[in-house]
Amino acid sequence: MVPTLLVCLSTALSAQRQVLPLDAGWRFIRRDAGLAAAVDPNWQAVTLPHTWNNLDGQNGAAADPGVTDGYYRGAGWYERQFQLPKESAGRRVFVRFEAVSIVADVFVNDRHVGQHRGAFGAFCFELTPFLRSDGPNVIRVRADNSHFQDVPPLSGDFTLCGGIYRPASLIVTDAVCISPLDHASGGVYLTTEELGAARAEVEVKTLVSNGQGGPAGVRIETEIADAAGRVVVSDERPVSIAAGATGTVLQPLIIPNPHRWQGRKDPYLYSATVRLRRDGRVLDTVTQPLGLRTIEISPDRGVLLNGEPCAVHGVNCHQDRLDKGWAVTSADHAEDIGLILELGCTGLRLAHYQQSGVVHDLCDRGGLLVWQEIPLIERISGLPEFAENARQQLTEMILQGYNHPSLCFWGLFNELNAPWVEQPGPGPDRLIDELRGLAHGLDASRPTVAASWIREPSTLHGTPDRIAFNVYPGWYWGTPDDYGKLFADLSAMMGGRRVGISEYGAGAGILHHQEGVLAPPKNTATRFHPEEWQAVVHERAWAAARDNPHLWGTFVWAMFDFASDKRDEGDAPGRNDKGLVTGDRKVRKDAFYFYQANWTEEPMVRLASSRLTPRRLATTEVKAYSNCAEVELLVNGASAGAVHPDTVKICRWPGVALAPGANRIEVIGRRDGKEVRDRCEWVLEARQAAGTEPR
Repeated sequence: MVPTLLVCLSTALSAQRQVLPLDAGWRFIRRDAGLAAAVDPNWQAVTLPHTWNNLDGQNGAAADPGVTDGYYRGAGWYERQFQLPKESAGRRVFVRFEAVSIVADVFVNDRHVGQHRGAFGAFCFELTPFLRSDGPNVIRVRADNSHFQDVPPLSGDFTLCGGIYRPASLIVTDAVCISPLDHASGGVYLTTEELGAARAEVEVKTLVSNGQGGPAGVRIETEIADAAGRVVVSDERPVSIAAGATGTVLQPLIIPNPHRWQGRKDPYLYSATVRLRRDGRVLDTVTQPLGLRTIEISPDRGVLLNGEPCAVHGVNCHQDRLDKGWAVTSADHAEDIGLILELGCTGLRLAHYQQSGVVHDLCDRGGLLVWQEIPLIERISGLPEFAENARQQLTEMILQGYNHPSLCFWGLFNELNAPWVEQPGPGPDRLIDELRGLAHGLDASRPTVAASWIREPSTLHGTPDRIAFNVYPGWYWGTPDDYGKLFADLSAMMGGRRVGISEYGAGAGILHHQEGVLAPPKNTATRFHPEEWQAVVHERAWAAARDNPHLWGTFVWAMFDFASDKRDEGDAPGRNDKGLVTGDRKVRKDAFYFYQANWTEEPMVRLASSRLTPRRLATTEVKAYSNCAEVELLVNGASAGAVHPDTVKICRWPGVALAPGANRIEVIGRRDGKEVRDRCEWVLEARQAAGTEPR
């Protein structure tokens, strides 16, 4: 383990700041081994990101009946060795973990460096006084995903994986540096104070940390470059920082003829680079993304991006993946955001917690308007430490995400005081009011939002700047035809103001299908979740939501199937199957293509129920989704006619006769001289029988 990092440090110290990955070379044991435990063969070699719940957290509670929650929730220990070269003398060393679940204690050379409480935010500690220069250094991390009454979330319909499940790194700097210790942010904050056609004023706030024993005088150089790398404005000034102190430097910069960040239409990014220089030598450099935009939610016009209405339709997304749990890679994140963009989303709700900075970068570049929230889910604790931790997690989320233009809405809670919650705890109004004030104090440029299950008047609805609702007609209650009236009623309850729809949808197993007249499952907690019914729920929900003046935004629940170990339903235990895409990302369900037809411009066509084979009904309706001008159906090579998609991009051919055995079904979409096609094979069983039983 030692030589790998030693090489990295030795070859890297010629530059001013080095960020050195700590992902390889760890040893791990899934028990509370203790600080003094010897690393023996029971410790396994692991690489970050890592979780111990990638398998038992997704196999259903029944798979481990003797374990509370159905998966291991407790402590695990990690150890890694590294050695600093002699050239690092006089330099400062920090360690930054992007996330550890849920409580992390960090030790270096058997000394406790610090503790972080919270599963989702990054944290950073200075290691300088704990390190040895004359031999290997040993870092140990105790990670614990037990139940903690002072750390949200207290509950939730998803698996809470344990471990160091995001990357970690060492940061080596000069004694005077841009501070990485302000809640693990970048130490540089970019605020758009004014944005017009002719000029934009950006305030650059930099935190400069002096680790010397005496005062430090440095020059701070700041420049903003356009997307092509050309510097458009710069500023330089001397600053003096007292010994052992962190000073704040403010620099107002004027950008002429600013190019706005316009969401999916034009996600234009500048970059801001801050350098510290002394005696002609660069001591430190930090670069941050800059997107020039304003965001608000008007009570009568909806979301306004740069003052203009912007249709926000998107999905919810957890951070897990089949067989990986929360230990997902940057490539996994890129694939996920790629699928979300392929779907045609303009918005994304990161449920129900702060997610990776890699996700934020991808959303910046992709132009998504992102709702990110803290994990106040279902209930709160009355402990003062709980309220303090909620404030901490909100602060981390805002400061670490401050410079990302895609982060547009700060979420304060999800489904607090929901009627099914056992032991609901104290009233949350006071805490939510405090959090709203804290959010505005840290960042006045973004609105606060929240997701409520309660569909009657509540004081909670008026505390965030704007409220949204989690609604499931056609799944947990009601029918899909209830959506239109529900949207109007929720808006009326809020005094005629627009509301958001933070969740809606239905489950679907790709192995479950239904022919003939469709009907909802008799009990959504049972095994039978037909893909066709999920599609119907989404078709009718979007028909009601599309261009609806009562709504400011809609978010499908959910983009991907995800682990919820307590569930035992659908075609796999331990899974919430409301995703538009399976948890392994290999199968796009029918509802995915329905939204793609409605939300994208590139010509597409897709047959619905292509997986429903063999079949028992000789006469059936054929349905396809398309954004083309017309779509023709071919059955066994013969045309069944061309139709125009309806207002929600559905094409239907009723009463289509199938021949016994294999049938070739093909649709051809045509638009502006282009053709797109989709095909499948349906096998009609020789013995035909009407019915809608599971397939």
